[in-house]
Amino acid sequence: MKRILDCAASDFANMDGAALLEAVRRSEGRTILCEILWPAPPLVDGVWNAGVVVAFGADLVLLNMFDGEGLADIKSRLGRPVGVNVEPSDNVPEHRRVSRENLRRLADADFVVVTANPDAEVGAEEMLSAVVLVREILPEALVFAGKMHGSGGRGLVEVEEISRLAGVSDAVLLPAPGTVPGSREALVAELADAARGAGALVVAAVGTSQEGSDPETVRELALAAKRIGADVLHLGDAGVSGISEPMNVLAASLAIRGRRHTYRRMAIGRG
Repeated sequence: MKRILDCAASDFANMDGAALLEAVRRSEGRTILCEILWPAPPLVDGVWNAGVVVAFGADLVLLNMFDGEGLADIKSRLGRPVGVNVEPSDNVPEHRRVSRENLRRLADADFVVVTANPDAEVGAEEMLSAVVLVREILPEALVFAGKMHGSGGRGLVEVEEISRLAGVSDAVLLPAPGTVPGSREALVAELADAARGAGALVVAAVGTSQEGSDPETVRELALAAKRIGADVLHLGDAGVSGISEPMNVLAASLAIRGRRHTYRRMAIGRG
């Protein structure tokens, strides 16, 4: 079993969900997940945004507001596992919703993230029900659940809510320390411990537009995420033109895994 640090496109192509989850677990907090705002124009002409973050070191790619088709082709072109955000809310368009029809459209996703954008205020019960539905419709996909930010409400959830989410999900999303108001490191560490205690991995999310901040800030957030025991560092899509500032992906990668594994991920490409 390889760590995700050592995996190339050919490895990812042959992984099921359990193998991908174990590859992340074995990498000891050195996995980077980059989110892409699907409708956004390319940052660089002639190059799609998902390709940019992969070139700068993303291990996993997450599509937000994805209204397209052909996930299998997207995965093949990127050579990385690809996930899609879905939201348990009737206040969002169908292509963003947790519904049977939309989930069937996403059948080729490697992982599904049950979350909420700022215009879709969502509670714990809606999230729990959504995870159950994703499990039913897409039994082969990994399921991540939780909020990257306040989603129009409060920024942090309680330990009990995290434990319940972790009990039904493969990974739980938490705001990285220093991203939402009150996200003190000790407090977020307690939430992360609760998630791990219930058997889930932890995704520390930078989804507050700080993915477009200066590299020093992003390095600090990345190291704080590692200190709380996060298995995955998430960088959101609100940096520049629907992706994290590419140099911030590089800065975060260097901070949490050093030059050796950063250069490996950038160069290993589609081998």
